[in-house]
Amino acid sequence: MAKKPKPTIALPEFVSLPEAAALANVSERHMRLLVNKGQIPAAKVGRNWLVSRAAAVAFTRHPTLGRPKGT
Repeated sequence: MAKKPKPTIALPEFVSLPEAAALANVSERHMRLLVNKGQIPAAKVGRNWLVSRAAAVAFTRHPTLGRPKGT
């Protein structure tokens, strides 16, 4: 008798922090700063940060989002 596959949970698409930095055209250090400040939604899984691909792309479109005026 074959086992039934376990149902999967639909999750938003996440990428690693280096991949998110590349998508947003910023350095890994800057992406980490944005994540730590809560300006980019992310989740820590073990030692790694997972960033929403949509958030990284949105940051590319609106790079001044969350930055102080005059910079």
